[in-house]
Amino acid sequence: MNVRLCIITTAGLFFTGQFVNAQKKTNDSLKEANIQEVVVTGYQKKSKDEVSSAITVVSGKSLSNFSGSTMGSNALQGKAAGVDVSALNGKPGGGSAINIRGLGNITTSVGASNPLYVIDGFIVGNDQRAQDVFNSINPSDYENISVLKDAAAAAIYGSQGANGVIVLTTKSGKSGKPVITLSSRMGFSERINDINFRMMNSAQKIDYEKQMFNLGIPGYTQWTDARTNAALALDHNWQKDILRTSFIESYQVGIRGGNDKSKYTISLGYDSDNGIVQNIHAYKRYTGRMKYEANPTDRLSFGTSMGVNYSRSQETRDRNNTQNPFRAMYAYNSFEPVYNQDGSYNATRQGFPILEALKNNPEFINSLIFDGNIFAQYKITEGLNFKTQLGGYFNNIRRTSTIFRGSFLDNILGINGQVTEQNQNRFRYTNSNTLNYVKSFGDHSFDFLALVEYTEFRNDFISGTGRSFAIPSISQLNNTVVPFAVAGYNELFRTFSYGGFVTYDFAKKYVVTASVRQDRDSRFGRNNNISEPFWSVSGAWNISNENFLKDKNIVSLLKLRASIGTRGYNNIGLNLNNVLMSGGAYGNFPTAALNSNYGNPDLKWEVTRSQNYGAEFGFLKNRIRGTLDYFIDQKRDFILAIPNLSSEGGAYSKNINAGDLVNKGLEISLSADIIKSKDFNWSVRANTSIMSYKLNKLRNGETERIYDINILREGYEPFSFFLVRSAGVNPANGNEMYYTKDGGLTEIYNSNDAVLLENKSPLPRLFGGFGTSLSYKGIDLQADFTYKSGNYTYNYMARDMLNYSNGALGNMRTDAANYWTTPGQTNVLPRPNNPSNAPGGATGLQTTDRFLQDASYLRLRNVSIGYTIDKRTIGESLPVNKIRLSLTGQNLATWTKFQGDPEVSIGSGENQTGAGQTFISGAYALYGYPAVKTYLFGIEIEF
Repeated sequence: MNVRLCIITTAGLFFTGQFVNAQKKTNDSLKEANIQEVVVTGYQKKSKDEVSSAITVVSGKSLSNFSGSTMGSNALQGKAAGVDVSALNGKPGGGSAINIRGLGNITTSVGASNPLYVIDGFIVGNDQRAQDVFNSINPSDYENISVLKDAAAAAIYGSQGANGVIVLTTKSGKSGKPVITLSSRMGFSERINDINFRMMNSAQKIDYEKQMFNLGIPGYTQWTDARTNAALALDHNWQKDILRTSFIESYQVGIRGGNDKSKYTISLGYDSDNGIVQNIHAYKRYTGRMKYEANPTDRLSFGTSMGVNYSRSQETRDRNNTQNPFRAMYAYNSFEPVYNQDGSYNATRQGFPILEALKNNPEFINSLIFDGNIFAQYKITEGLNFKTQLGGYFNNIRRTSTIFRGSFLDNILGINGQVTEQNQNRFRYTNSNTLNYVKSFGDHSFDFLALVEYTEFRNDFISGTGRSFAIPSISQLNNTVVPFAVAGYNELFRTFSYGGFVTYDFAKKYVVTASVRQDRDSRFGRNNNISEPFWSVSGAWNISNENFLKDKNIVSLLKLRASIGTRGYNNIGLNLNNVLMSGGAYGNFPTAALNSNYGNPDLKWEVTRSQNYGAEFGFLKNRIRGTLDYFIDQKRDFILAIPNLSSEGGAYSKNINAGDLVNKGLEISLSADIIKSKDFNWSVRANTSIMSYKLNKLRNGETERIYDINILREGYEPFSFFLVRSAGVNPANGNEMYYTKDGGLTEIYNSNDAVLLENKSPLPRLFGGFGTSLSYKGIDLQADFTYKSGNYTYNYMARDMLNYSNGALGNMRTDAANYWTTPGQTNVLPRPNNPSNAPGGATGLQTTDRFLQDASYLRLRNVSIGYTIDKRTIGESLPVNKIRLSLTGQNLATWTKFQGDPEVSIGSGENQTGAGQTFISGAYALYGYPAVKTYLFGIEIEF
């Protein structure tokens, strides 16, 4: 008999295996079973007893409850200890910022800290492009995800594994009658209400403006009774005008089957989420996946896994002005109508009608992703197997931005319409070849793996912009009269690697593993394009397999692990090592100049040296189980761009190996089956990670590097906040006071008084998740919470909405009216007519730590309740095996002190994610796409 087994363990740990030697009783129950648990690490599959490294495995089922527009990387949030996940923003189809075991590296670009992604053995990559491919797979196709966290697990991946590895295994076919599954989910989402603040209505804002006018604040005008009454009659909520309740729909069909010689699975899916912004359709996705495995002879086996994903998203501007709907809905006054009397859109005091722009300035991104993987394995002789594997992806991205002729923005620019077409092709493939020899005699077992691998990546980009449409109603590029801009480039890198892996196992009690790998990568300097050897050594003692514990029911699992090793990092720009030239024109004369990035031929790998000490335990036949890991990750030679090189001039920068960083942490996972019976089961689970970070060293003669409101300084947390400290309001005169750099008090704001704020950075010191699962006969319930603590975010939104100097044009928060009016008042804003002595004559609220806020939070991430009607109820007359109905809610409640949504990654996309800009995840909040509450009804039918 051969029956699949799923075991839920600590924090959603999920292992798959088989019952063997099972004997069938007359009541079809299993009399005895020997459980063999299997962990997929990418290159190999290992029994759990043979694993001596820190690996967490998350079930695909626990990730499939989310809406179809929630990417798989986001669904990982709170599921695995040591894995810190933040959605980049709330946009449907958006990705994530992922840190495994703390800050991956210091590079300030989106995706720099990404782990390596591996899909069905195919190495996708460790950049944001690789995450896009990973997220292109529908979570309904997930079997499980292995997260490789320490060097013993990740060192075999060499220069790709410094930030950990996420290994996705998709669903495979099963022997027997084909199983067909149809599933559908429909629901809606809405923006999470403003947390810990409220905006003024018309009456409150008019009263505030009257106060400002009476105080003589520039820009405010007088309100007469007639004007006031007319404005009050127009009162409305701009958030309700600009936003809406989105509609979500998802449909999936799959078939799985096979026999002793071959197995297959095929799935198709469609997902749509029109988003919470009026006048656009945010996201559509079409997916397909096929997986086939065969073993036609005792010696030969082969298989393939292929997927296709086509998505179409309509974008909103993500910048700090009213072209961004999420700023406009706060900035517009509630007495300003949506439409003018002639029916046209009202530009408001902000001078821009966002609802008109959403219609007449559309931007679309179409993305097509093919990913494929094919392998063949041949048994040369007993215990010796050769495997070759070829995997790759192709990603075409087409972006179209249009300013329709006659639109409001077109009239401002006076260009008679504009269209920009961008086309990008990304292609990557990897060929891996392994020779694996396994030999056992007595209690001794050896496993040797030799590896040779080659990777190539190509990227080409072209963009064209044209203005002035010849035919007003046609907005195609070939209908433009004025060529405005053309750009294009192509890129290439290659990597060649070789390495080996060995495991020794004695009686499943004592396990020792070692690995070594060396890479050659064209992205590094010609003087350093061959890496040092990346290596690891680890050991494990399965104490519970010792004779003195083997038959005891109290301690059912006890295992100790330790590992040490090194990993490299190669997720860098493709031409940081080369001195490049750019062509152009000066009038009618061709020109050429050095690129602003001055290539460094000595650039070399960042290297992470990792130590891990762990334990796994289970009690009462694993009714209570858990893991405990302590780790130290020492990162040296991280790469930074150093600006203003004296030898090349101030306009240039060079990427160098600039310093060392250390992350330390403690990971704890616990779960327990509180009640476990035939009809009723109740389990609880929790995981937490306790982190510390320290920048040990900067090079190139530096001891610190300032990034606006953040700083890198030796001896402190990386990206600690660097701000002028507010001393509150002087109760005698209402002026704001500031601390000088040396700790004195002053009423004169000076940005040169900014200091490092110790123990305050965007990096969380504590994060994790917890939840519970219950089932009673056909009813099941699951609830999951996620949390972060110890991280800070600068709230630019709060500063804007409280700053009296913005109130003449835009709306304000209700607490903006809580300002100093009489001597003796405390805990108030400074008086609006506070005479500023700041350099440059700056007025209003300044950039100080007044608006640096604790972004810790607890969020009810997911609740799902379902009811399954099984075959016994359906009856044999219908060809239906089961029907499951479900209700799911996401992001249902949030507890935080932060004023706004505390889950911030990208604060403002167009201010953080473009070329040459600084991205520090969670550094500030500035009108990004907000998180949403989602409610879904689902039905799944299995034939």
